[in-house]
Amino acid sequence: MRGLRSIWRDQRGNAAIIFGLAVIPLLALGGGAVDLAYRGKVRGELQAAADTAAIAAARAVQQGRLQREAEWPSLKADAEGKANQLLDTAFAHLTASAPDTDVDVTEEFVRISVLSNVKTSFLGLIGINSLRAGGLAEVNLPDPIRVEIALALDYSGSMRASDKYIRMTDAARSFIRKIKEDRADGSKVGIVPFSEYVHATLPGGHIRDTPPASVNTPMQACLLNRGYPYSATADAPFSGNPASRWPQADPSDPKCQAYPAGNLTVHDLTADFDSLDSALAGMEPAGLTNIALAAEMGWHLLTPDAPFDTARPYSDMHVQKIMILLTDGMQTVSAEGPSGSSTLAADEVTAELCAGAKAEGVRIYTIAFDIDEARIQDLLRGCASSAGNYYDARESADIAGVFDSIFAQISESVWLSR
Repeated sequence: MRGLRSIWRDQRGNAAIIFGLAVIPLLALGGGAVDLAYRGKVRGELQAAADTAAIAAARAVQQGRLQREAEWPSLKADAEGKANQLLDTAFAHLTASAPDTDVDVTEEFVRISVLSNVKTSFLGLIGINSLRAGGLAEVNLPDPIRVEIALALDYSGSMRASDKYIRMTDAARSFIRKIKEDRADGSKVGIVPFSEYVHATLPGGHIRDTPPASVNTPMQACLLNRGYPYSATADAPFSGNPASRWPQADPSDPKCQAYPAGNLTVHDLTADFDSLDSALAGMEPAGLTNIALAAEMGWHLLTPDAPFDTARPYSDMHVQKIMILLTDGMQTVSAEGPSGSSTLAADEVTAELCAGAKAEGVRIYTIAFDIDEARIQDLLRGCASSAGNYYDARESADIAGVFDSIFAQISESVWLSR
């Protein structure tokens, strides 16, 4: 008995025994951080795959709606097929077990959930053999929107300073290429290059003093501002009132001839983005600055009435009409307005044009390109649909970023709701 009591009192070696008993949970807990980190990695991969598949499915639905070539069951099957194909590709290299997926495509939203069991290495020592990892993506499906964009770009002589017109042209071309790449379906773009005149092809009857025999003949002309109040509207011209039609400069005047020579011709709304890109590449500045005429013609491009006829009706709730107006200087061409005929009257007309277009639902972006005059800054700020739609590009280098920002605002995107 004395020997047994001696052994019981002897505590030498207890630490080793205790450590031996504790080593397994210590390893499990310490190594568990590795298992949890791996689960986090798998969860990120699952979420990214769900996001990508949900957006692809939503785009498939919206493109099908725009093209109106299929009924809903077919659109649904196509969207689900695209989502599942992307999920299969994403999970082909996943080291975790193949996840369970659920793809739900409705007319209001796309919802994709993925769930996988991630095997553990260390937590298995304490009986935790797997961890759950998953991802959930939801994308709302708004009604498809067709976009019509009129670019009213200043090609007056002052744009040659510091090669501003080159930087503007490059930014506008990049903008159009992004539209082509991101949302060509349902989008149209038109261009109004302006300076003192706007050079366009119109039916002869829309131009003043056209001979009766040429009323229905398309004519190229260097157009000037219409009489007020027609110059402040997008009303179609009519033969009964000369003030409603556009006067033209003498076609033989070298100032007018510089417009076709510099490719400064209006391009109506079109989905032929390559032709617009080529047209912009050849444009060269000429003449003074006529912002009022630019705003009027930009609005006319977006109006389904004469003189242009490719725009969709304002009553079409699935169309967003947008005008981007860029200038680098003040109005230097007199025009008729509520206070008479002057450059100040032309500014008044510009303000009326912007107000009228906005009242019709046109979203207007304005860009003051390297402008110091408070008068023109205030005019452009007032023309813009909101404070966020007005841009003050102080240096030529800024202009590409401005167009990128505008694109980010107006590009129809499908946003993740979770």
